[in-house]
Amino acid sequence: MSQLSQPRKPDLLLNSVRREAIAGEPFADHRKLKVCVLAACPFPANHGTPGSIRELAEATAERGHEVHVVSYHMGDNLPLHGVHHHRIADWTGERRVVVGPTRRRPLYDFQMIFTAMHVMRKYKLDLMHAHGYEAAMVAGCVRPFVRRPVLYSAHNSMGDELASYDFFRSRKLADMLAWVLDNTVPRIGNRCLPHSTNLQEFLLAKGLASRSEPVLNFGIDVESLPVVDRAKLRTQLGLGDDPIILYSGVIDKFQRLDLLLEAMVHVLRVEPRAKLLIFSTIQHPKHERALLDEAARLGVDRSLILRVPSDMEKGRKLISLCDIAVVPRPSAPGFPIKLLNYMAASRPCVMFASSASRVNHGEHVWLAAKDTSESLGGAIVQLLKNRELRHRIADGGHRFVCEHHDRRVVSGHLVEAYTKMLKQTRHWKQVAQRPAAVPVWHKEKQQELALAGYLQGKVEIHATA
Repeated sequence: MSQLSQPRKPDLLLNSVRREAIAGEPFADHRKLKVCVLAACPFPANHGTPGSIRELAEATAERGHEVHVVSYHMGDNLPLHGVHHHRIADWTGERRVVVGPTRRRPLYDFQMIFTAMHVMRKYKLDLMHAHGYEAAMVAGCVRPFVRRPVLYSAHNSMGDELASYDFFRSRKLADMLAWVLDNTVPRIGNRCLPHSTNLQEFLLAKGLASRSEPVLNFGIDVESLPVVDRAKLRTQLGLGDDPIILYSGVIDKFQRLDLLLEAMVHVLRVEPRAKLLIFSTIQHPKHERALLDEAARLGVDRSLILRVPSDMEKGRKLISLCDIAVVPRPSAPGFPIKLLNYMAASRPCVMFASSASRVNHGEHVWLAAKDTSESLGGAIVQLLKNRELRHRIADGGHRFVCEHHDRRVVSGHLVEAYTKMLKQTRHWKQVAQRPAAVPVWHKEKQQELALAGYLQGKVEIHATA
């Protein structure tokens, strides 16, 4: 069943300079498009991929386009603004949000084929935007019946991730399946859209240069960043003034929190008061127990604080507590959404150089040169020792997010990719006859001008009287 959330209340305090700059972009007069976004996952959900899908879908809708999201039946209780949401039927009663493969996911993917086909036909949509591997396979099954193009969004590769979930008993079998998926699934899309330079290189290495778009940054709503009193929040949580190193996100093995725990051994030798604060965005007792056991083995358990925020907004606010935020995964193929959240909260960030995509060492982040815990610990210590450097990187990272990851600008480039793909199809003749999409902020500006004119008229009439 389609669910269209209520539009966000107009923000009359939106910076007028930024609004005019966005409104004047060359892609501001696109024809109105009707898009089916395939999210083969719990949605909406408070972690990486579902979070990035939500931001792109909402921002595309804000541009005046019709957006329908097809997803699994479960998800977190998060608002969706201006987006039609269609969930598959709840056949299993499963509610828990899980990252990675499960025994029931093939069933959910199979259900998505028929739900997506129904949505495409009922609402006469123009294209399918498939986020990730399973969504691409769903789109590949639907396309022959609806005859609409597919844009494949590359969020990750399977070669460095699938085996880490411990879903398969045989590591060799997992690696073989990952190889097959990496070499076939991206080819399903009429066009491929990488979300990091690492993924762009991955697609090029697979021989997909002719159908690959330029890198599309993930976007966030920079107008809704939480304002937090850090000192007050620290006092409320009893953290005092000890140095806080933070990780926020899922705690599955592929995130390599083992490297972060090992790095803390080196950090504590220099700064014994330091604390490692881990915010797990998805509750997972097995992984939490493993983290605590590993911390005890390394002797850093007294410096570890593990929390599970009750909702996304609270989690975003808690990021502001830390002195340093860390992305501990080396050679990450995608652009970590957690990094955007860190930088948006003006926190200085440490990550491995092998995972860096379009961020500069010493300007936006601080990079650990080698993919080792010693190198990561050394980078953290360098920042802890230099307050001025922390402030400089925090400011630089915040500017980087506002300049390159504002979802309003990112969505413009996404619609450009949609339009480019549709122009190569016969269906474009129908799309071209539609009126131009009218972004929400244009409507808001018109409302403000009308209100200003009305108030001015009242003042003039009153003065005349």
